[in-house]
Amino acid sequence: MRLRSLFIVIMIIVAACSPADEESASTTLSPTTTTIAPADTPSCLSGELPFVEQGVVAALDSQGRDAQAIAGIRWHALEGCERIEIEFLSTSGSPASRIGPVGVSLLSDAGIVRVTLSEAIVDSAVADTTLNGDLLDRWFVIEGISDGLAVDLHLGARAAARAFTTTSPARLIVDLVPAKEDLPITGPAVEDGIVLMSPQAGVSLYPLRIAGYAAPSIDAVRIRLSDSTGVFIDRSVSTLSPIHVWHAFDIGLSDGPSGSLDLFVGTVDEEGEPIEGVEVPLDLP
Repeated sequence: MRLRSLFIVIMIIVAACSPADEESASTTLSPTTTTIAPADTPSCLSGELPFVEQGVVAALDSQGRDAQAIAGIRWHALEGCERIEIEFLSTSGSPASRIGPVGVSLLSDAGIVRVTLSEAIVDSAVADTTLNGDLLDRWFVIEGISDGLAVDLHLGARAAARAFTTTSPARLIVDLVPAKEDLPITGPAVEDGIVLMSPQAGVSLYPLRIAGYAAPSIDAVRIRLSDSTGVFIDRSVSTLSPIHVWHAFDIGLSDGPSGSLDLFVGTVDEEGEPIEGVEVPLDLP
């Protein structure tokens, strides 16, 4: 009987010193921390691919290619950046899986991002559009600048660019962000279906390069150099194209008149009178 009573006393003492009581006696409160998730980064700013402010932006290629035509060009204006997506079709008319070689360069002073495609891409379902974005103002699909088609992205402000491709479906993606220095750009003259890349208004020298591109509706461009006394140079350049895109023209004058002159590039009527186009004042030595 005494042994049983002693056993009960020992059990009571052990229970009184159990770990649960020790834990409750030493419990402390941990500080509460609130974590705020960062806002989503726009797709045209994500990743580590660097932006380029002038010159070569990207020289890209893929193993194999089936792109034959430009299907469309999409523009996305996001916070702090803009994204352009060029989509492609295969010869069967379905979305292409690979583009092939493509070059992207930034003509920073002219405010143009130029995309040159391979000779296999010979058609386009789109020709041009005007956007009036903070960075991208308009774009043109052009034949005759390179072996394949080209796309000129005209900027409204100086920008930096990067470019990459995707496969299945094949897309070329160009991202734009504002340049670090907001310097003015001397963009091409654009008027009445003519984009005149060269020359710019002002002082020029011989040999004089007259280059640009004309709208799909224009079959020939008339180029005239004149002053108040008459016309010195009058040439017609074919811009006829089998596909509905802009067509490039590029001629050089090794020599010509000097002084204050007017350069006209555009279309004329049956009597040779200007209908529409670009007029640029030049000073030639």
